[in-house]
Amino acid sequence: MDIEEETLLLALLVDEDEELQRIWVHSINLDRENKGEFHSIFQELREDKDRFFVYFRMTVECFDEILDIIISDIKKKFTHYRRPIQAAERLAVTLSE
Repeated sequence: MDIEEETLLLALLVDEDEELQRIWVHSINLDRENKGEFHSIFQELREDKDRFFVYFRMTVECFDEILDIIISDIKKKFTHYRRPIQAAERLAVTLSE
């Protein structure tokens, strides 16, 4: 394979990579940090211990303890394609109704 062919293949791969990047995160999820339930009410729930308990059926302290135990198992790495869902949000989604 000569340099011209290698350059062409590399250009195709870069183009495909850009295409993957465009569809990697669905448009619904692009704004979840501003409009998502976790990001809009989780901190307020943490400040109101009674509502937190109604929502998650556990205390804030219990939630934090569970998160501390499992965080290394549910934490995802950041990539240049997308920002991962943070561990606390993963746990909250799993526990909520």
